[in-house]
Amino acid sequence: MNEHLKENLLRILDKVLEYINKQDLKGLKVLSNETIHDATVYQDEYSIGMAVFIYSLSKIYDREVHYENYKGWDVFCLDCFRNLELAKKKLVENDLEGFAFLLKRDLSHLSKVDEKLKSYIQDVFLKAKLNKASRLYEHGLSLGRTAELLGVNKFELMDYVGKTYIADVKENFTLPASKRLKFARGLFT
Repeated sequence: MNEHLKENLLRILDKVLEYINKQDLKGLKVLSNETIHDATVYQDEYSIGMAVFIYSLSKIYDREVHYENYKGWDVFCLDCFRNLELAKKKLVENDLEGFAFLLKRDLSHLSKVDEKLKSYIQDVFLKAKLNKASRLYEHGLSLGRTAELLGVNKFELMDYVGKTYIADVKENFTLPASKRLKFARGLFT
C-alpha cells in the first residue's frame, strides 16, 4: 500500500472515531466524500471500503432515533466503534488483510440484532455502495470499472445513476493547468 494512502486512511480513521464520539453525522458524510477522491485516484479496495463504511455509518446513526429501540442496537454501535479502533491498529501494523476484513465485518455482527433492524442496516449498506459507486462514476471512472470495484451489478448502478441525473450534469470548471500539474506531481512524491 502506498504510504500516502496509508497515512490518509489513518487520518480518516482518527476523524471517524472522533466524529462518532461527538455524534457529528455531518462530519462523517463529509469525510466519506473526501475518501471518494482517494478512491478515484488510487482505485483501491481500502479507500472504497472506507468510503462506503463511513457513509453507511452516517446514515445508520442518522436514524438512531428510529433504531435505538430495537434489540441489539447498542451492541451494534459498540461493535462498530471497536472494529474501527481495531482496523486502525491493523493498518498501523500493516496487516492489510485484517484491515479489509474489519471494514466488512460489521455486517457479520448483525446476527445479534433484531431481524427488522438487521434488514434496515443491510439495506443502508447496499444503498451506500450504490451511492458511492455513482460518486466514483461522477468523478470520471467508467461505469464498468466502478461496478467492478464496488462489487455491484452494472444494471443496478446504471439505474441508480440514471435516477440521480449525474450523466446530465454539465462539466464543472477546472483548475488552471499549472495547479493540476502541481497536484499530480504531489501524488508521486
